Amino acid sequence: MAQSILALLPFVTYVMAQNTWFSFGDSYTQTGFNMTIGPLPSSGNPLGNPTYPGWTATGGENWVDYETTTYNTSEVLTYNFAYGGATIDADLVTPYTPEVFSLTDQVDSFFLENLEAGVIPTFDNATTLFSVWIGINDIGNSFYLSGDRDEFSDVLLDAYFALVDKLVSYAVGARNFLFANVPPVQRSPAMLLQNEDSRALEESVITGYNAKLVERADALAAAHSDVQTFIWDSYSTFNKILDDPTTYGFTNITGYGDGEGFFWGNDYHPSSYAHKFFGEDVGTVLGGFI
Repeated sequence: MAQSILALLPFVTYVMAQNTWFSFGDSYTQTGFNMTIGPLPSSGNPLGNPTYPGWTATGGENWVDYETTTYNTSEVLTYNFAYGGATIDADLVTPYTPEVFSLTDQVDSFFLENLEAGVIPTFDNATTLFSVWIGINDIGNSFYLSGDRDEFSDVLLDAYFALVDKLVSYAVGARNFLFANVPPVQRSPAMLLQNEDSRALEESVITGYNAKLVERADALAAAHSDVQTFIWDSYSTFNKILDDPTTYGFTNITGYGDGEGFFWGNDYHPSSYAHKFFGEDVGTVLGGFI
């Protein structure tokens, strides 16, 4: 995309009857939305395509579905650009297959190019939410490699927030951000098959990355007085449920399967029933913003 052309877009707000949500991330977020095939989100069909609940990681509703349809205070039109397997940038952490669209692709190609082309309808910057839940695959595909993991987290977040800066720019005018941190995937069935040292190492990298993410979000808000940031601490939410599963109706937190008793829907992804609690928690964090 030619940045010089994008820079010519006017920074103007347009009032819509509904709130708008642009979502970016990986398989924990994806619903399989595609701007090119339609239908686009609309009243009565707030997630557009594919047919609800979409193509999610475990087949049922995920947190984006729940947040869009249930845990909100207004009608929300959700453009969910998340793509399964995504990393922040494929040049920094290679995804599991070259066909995966990274966060960089999602922002530059799925969002900015379609915005420039006029495919994305105009929206009110004041009532539009931009969310990012990314980093799970970046850490999962790299935590075991040699080198300074703390320094590499900074490299990842430099690339991440360079994309956020594009969204904040005059041409786009994003002013409301929801950032979700990396959950404790060291507790997933896939990682429970690994040794304790591997799980401890991944935990250490995740918690270091998460601390830095909060610092970056705080710095973003400090640098732009009109930017509002929300942090969803998925790490704490997962641990709260996994540490007291029966309170939430779970009877199995180490294996995976269908049904309300399982926290994990497969060896690396939470079940649809678990996502219900995530959507509810995100709604609380947003405090009625959407």
